[in-house]
Amino acid sequence: MDIEKLWEILYKERNTASLQELPETFCEEVSEYMGKLAEEKEEEDERRRELIEDEIRNARMKVEDIIRRRIGKIVKLASSGMKTAPKGMLEEEQMIFEGVKSHVVEGREKIFALILSEKEGKSEKRDAEKKNEASSPAPVPAKSNTEELHIVRILEDIPTFMGTDGRIYKVRKEDVIMLPKTNAEILCKRGVAVRFEGEKRREEEVSKGGIEK
Repeated sequence: MDIEKLWEILYKERNTASLQELPETFCEEVSEYMGKLAEEKEEEDERRRELIEDEIRNARMKVEDIIRRRIGKIVKLASSGMKTAPKGMLEEEQMIFEGVKSHVVEGREKIFALILSEKEGKSEKRDAEKKNEASSPAPVPAKSNTEELHIVRILEDIPTFMGTDGRIYKVRKEDVIMLPKTNAEILCKRGVAVRFEGEKRREEEVSKGGIEK
């Protein structure tokens, strides 16, 4: 391995989308090359040492760039759903590929499980709401408020009731109120209310023709 070979490998990684095949001994060869440069540096004069230091820095930068680009491609391949690692990977790169693929699969399953869980939860909530609506009594529509009203005096406390006009009435003993004719007649027949005196006289006058309705 030398600086020219490293440059050739980096050039291919930069200009191809696929992962180029590296020899299995790539790491050993690079390590041996860098070790030799370090030994030469100790044996040469000051001028030569500076040149060797530049080559070491240059070689290190190229190796780091090669590794960075290859790992980016490996992550992309692993997250794409590829089942088997492509040829030419180093042993360490295969471990990265399998690790990324495992995390992607696990993460995808967790996300799907979360989505399905939320969907089922919302479905159960809607079913419960529909069940409650079905079991609840239908609201009684208010009737048209066109029925004749009568004034009555309440003779005793009466439980709350709904009038034929759709209104809720809460009345107590000695209350004087206006009720729909149907409700007023029912209460009077039950003996719990009487027609108000003013209302009686009015109807008597109407029946005699003294007052028009």
